[in-house]
Amino acid sequence: MIHVLIVDDDKLVRKGLISYMPWESFGMKVVGEAANGERALQFLQENRVDLLMTDLAMPVMSGIELIRIVRKEYPNTAIAVLTLHQDFEYIQEALRLGAIDYIAKVELEKEHFKEVFTRIHSRIAEERQKHKDSRDYRAVETCSGDTSYALLSLQDEPLTSSLLSNFMSLGWRAEGEGSILMWLKDSHGEDFEKDSDLEELPPLPEGINNARWQLIKLRHTAGVFPSDLYQHLRAYRSSALFYDCDGRESCLIERSVSDLLMEHPEPLEQDTDSVKVMLHAYKWVHDDQTFEQLCFRIKELRLPVSKLMQLIYSFTIEWNRLFKAVQTDDVKLPDTFTSWRDAENWLRHFRDMASALSGSLQLNPEVNGSILTAVKIVHDELDCPLFAIDVAKRVNLSRSYFSQCFKEIVGFSFNEYLRKVRIDKAREYLEQTAKPIVWIAKQTGYEDEKYFSRTFREQTGMLPSEYRQRHKMR
Repeated sequence: MIHVLIVDDDKLVRKGLISYMPWESFGMKVVGEAANGERALQFLQENRVDLLMTDLAMPVMSGIELIRIVRKEYPNTAIAVLTLHQDFEYIQEALRLGAIDYIAKVELEKEHFKEVFTRIHSRIAEERQKHKDSRDYRAVETCSGDTSYALLSLQDEPLTSSLLSNFMSLGWRAEGEGSILMWLKDSHGEDFEKDSDLEELPPLPEGINNARWQLIKLRHTAGVFPSDLYQHLRAYRSSALFYDCDGRESCLIERSVSDLLMEHPEPLEQDTDSVKVMLHAYKWVHDDQTFEQLCFRIKELRLPVSKLMQLIYSFTIEWNRLFKAVQTDDVKLPDTFTSWRDAENWLRHFRDMASALSGSLQLNPEVNGSILTAVKIVHDELDCPLFAIDVAKRVNLSRSYFSQCFKEIVGFSFNEYLRKVRIDKAREYLEQTAKPIVWIAKQTGYEDEKYFSRTFREQTGMLPSEYRQRHKMR
């Protein structure tokens, strides 16, 4: 019996497919449904699924992204695409990623399901036969040595054909797309190179960038099928390897096969929220101990890389918003981190950049944190009356010392900075909305529209109405 999971954000579509299709006639059984890609992945973690039927256009996680993940983490699960409109660009992308078929929902409405389901069932049967043949073949080839090696790409990039040939000539074994290579010690006897610590190492060709590849020594591999070992390595690379590469490891990471199979539970929401609070508290920017605590906490939680990127991205957006008036360029975040050492190095580099904003005044971390808090107050309470003496009290500094430190760090006096942020926000409202000027004045902390207009002209050389008109003409 083929176990089926249906993924579609339209509940009626899911219920219709489950209720009205003759699944058993084609040797199929619907074992689950999901409204988006994330829930589908959660279901796959705990249930056997032979056929995933997924829509392409969904919130939270698109069908294309779901297919990409499933092909990597669940390679034996067949995938068929559900689509309302025959968008061939998306369909072709899905097929390129490994989907075995696509189903236009209108075909099912017209009761063409017999042809569609017969085709899918036939293709799954073919894949199962190939898998069976592969199992029969591998039965005669298991690892006889208790130690093996693997070389894993940190950037999920396959080798060039020439470099792959060099690896193969040295006895390495490539699986899948070539981003994971294995050296089975039993296939090569004891003829290894040795490093300075007398650690046996397999030969590596010239041209390998150590920053992009990680060498793994595998223990207890005797009796393991190479294809199974490859699947374990792929799962390890997609999760634990990121945090194992922390800059403190040697050129060689040593793991047992059971280590590769170890699962790390998804962090609880409250734990993720606590890290977010630490990030946005800014104390870690100037306090070494708090920074080390933050890094330790993130690594301890082993947040999925996508969630880690989201957390840091939201922080950079907030930082750029707060310091737009004083920093030359926005803080940029890379598309992704390849390892934890990359993420930690980026955070350290950010701290260096933030320290440069602090000027030449030698301040302790608490004072730096107080000024950052004051900057945040300005942005968060822009529509409220704000006075330096009150803000100084809120951040536990005297009025005079607060003024001195604020100007040294931010580059403007508190009142100058407040006025600049308010006028910059007023510009945005004038450019991007059709809100009345009196409304814009109140949203930026000016109860008197005339006083607002006069201040705006002093800062920009134009009245708000003139500024809006000029922007429209561009």
